[in-house]
Amino acid sequence: MQMLKDCRCGKCNRLLARTGGFTELQIKCSRCGTLNHVKASSHERSPLSDLKAELSAPNHSTQ
Repeated sequence: MQMLKDCRCGKCNRLLARTGGFTELQIKCSRCGTLNHVKASSHERSPLSDLKAELSAPNHSTQ
């Protein structure tokens, strides 16, 4: 189970959402009207994307 993180308004600190994972989020605070724009600091790689990268890499092994 993925842990949810609180997404709070940068001006009034009101809880806007609880997120499990995103690359970018834009949400307007209903209390103060501030438009909050949040981007992920790093994108987590999934096991599937790691497998695709491994399969597409050239094979440099010598036999």
